[in-house]
Formats: sequence, structure tokens, C-alpha cells
Amino acid sequence: MDICGTDLGTMTELNGRIYFAFGDTFGYDGDSCRGVGGPNWRSNTFASTAELNPTQGIKLTDWRRGTDGRSVAIVQGAHQPAFAGPASEQTKIPTAMVSVGGAIYLHYMSVRGFAPGGGVWECNYSKWVYSDDRGQTWHECEVPFGGATSNFNMLALTDSAVPDNPAGEYVYALGTPCGRFGAARLGRVPKEKLLDPVMWQYLTEPENKPSNWSKSFEQAIDVIPAPVGEASVLWNPGLQRWMYTYLNEQTASLELREAEHLWGPWTNPHTLATARDYPQLYGAFMTPSFLKNNGQTLFFVMSQYGPYNTFVMKAELSFTKE
Repeated sequence: MDICGTDLGTMTELNGRIYFAFGDTFGYDGDSCRGVGGPNWRSNTFASTAELNPTQGIKLTDWRRGTDGRSVAIVQGAHQPAFAGPASEQTKIPTAMVSVGGAIYLHYMSVRGFAPGGGVWECNYSKWVYSDDRGQTWHECEVPFGGATSNFNMLALTDSAVPDNPAGEYVYALGTPCGRFGAARLGRVPKEKLLDPVMWQYLTEPENKPSNWSKSFEQAIDVIPAPVGEASVLWNPGLQRWMYTYLNEQTASLELREAEHLWGPWTNPHTLATARDYPQLYGAFMTPSFLKNNGQTLFFVMSQYGPYNTFVMKAELSFTKE
């Protein structure tokens, strides 16, 4: 696969497998691994596993590969210098995935450039790509989902049929702007209309009422306060609560908030991991099969920029009412 360094690792599940989409991926330089800046730069890579118990780690198989056997991108970025022009592109980064009707839908952001300051980058737009053959071939939706300043250029997605979505009618998205300093806002769309940005609705008041949803994403309200970095959302059936995980750049920690409803109110953050213990950490991606012990044990995927790789982490959860 020629993968010595990668990051992120957003997940979705389909037919007994977990599918992973990683971010910028680099290959080996001979026998050495330089990570960021190494050869064979792919903007993203894709693999899956049938192992649903991460206790001993996860072995990834079924990588999306080229004819030479090396892993290839789902959709490749232009790899231009950062901020080279008004619409230049450094890379294309997956932000979230969801499975609907036997197909895998992946949302990505087109990154114009990463700024020298930590957690700051600019986007051109965001788009959807989808696969109906378990990730081997992909089709791109030509209509952008988010523009350069959209609060929905980075997503945490769920279609769980739970009290907030009893018939499983909607895909919900907690969205943030590009970078790690925005707040999370809530959108939703009927599953069969996922690729049509006109059919999306956005929460405009802190209650789930028909009158509180608008077709205008500009009217969406904050449901989780800034700062929020790369995020993930998951219903915990054992605890009967939503969990939302993300990087807080200001506290240099991965945090978890929980709530009875996607629209909140969300609790104050619980700390999952800190940069003191795991320098340059980010990303805390969850998936249903990584919940164990009736929802009290959570496995998640964390990245570290220094070693530039992803790691399976374990947290024991104990929630109390606030």
C-alpha cells in the first residue's frame, strides 16, 4: 500500500464492515518514513476491516489500490503551494462518511492552504462523493455543498434511527467551518436527498420544531460553542445519549460532550486525551462497533501530527447529570 504516514480516519459501517477514510497520506522514501513531506503524496486513502473488536488493534484490508498495488486517492487534490492563488488547492481532505441504502457517502473539503498557525486553514468549497461498490469506484457530486465560508465545510454525520430520528428518515450533520476555531451548527436532510443542497434544513432555534428549521444555512444557530476541531457524533444506546468528540485547540485536548438530543443542550466537555500525554493530537473519530460494555467503553481513532499516524484509543465512560 506504500503507507507510512496518514491521519484522521473517519468511519462508516456497512454490511458487517467498518470503512475508513484517511487524510493526507505519504509513502516510504526507500526504507525510511518521513511522514509529512514524504513521497507518493495522496490527499486521502480508503480501506476497510471486518474486525469489529478493536481491543487488539485493527487490521485494515481492501485498500483502494492502483494497478501497481499501492493505495490511491478517492479524489486527489491539486497539491499546489498553499494560498498560491484565489482558487488554488493544496489538498482534498475527508471530513465525514455515512452509509445510506447500501452506498457510502463521503464529504470532503477542498483546502486552499494550511496557515503556519496551528488549526488555521482556508477552504475553497466542500463536496460529496459516493460509492455503491464498497469504495472501489467513486462518483463526485458536481454541485458544491459548502462555499469557502460555510459553517458546514466540516461535518459529523449520523443517520441512526433513534428517538431524534425514529424512522431513520434523516441524515443529520453537525457542521463547523474550515479550521478548528468555529462552533458546531445542526443541519439535516431526507436520506434520499442527501446530495441535493437545496433539500437541506438548518436549525434556527434551540428546539426541534418544524418552524425552527430553515433552508438557509446562514440562519443556523450554534449548538456547541467554539472552538471545535475535527469532530464525530455517535448515539450511545447503552447510555441513551449522544456523544460528540472533537479537538479543542485552546485546551490542547480531545473533548467529549453528551446530550439527550442533537440540538442540545450539550453538557460541558469531558476530557478524553491531552497534548500533555499525546503531543500534537487531533481527531477523535467514533463508530457504533467501537462501543463496548453497554456503552461504557469507547474506542476511537486519534491522530498525532509528530509521528503523523493514527492510533486506536480506549476510554472508559462514566457520565453524571449536570
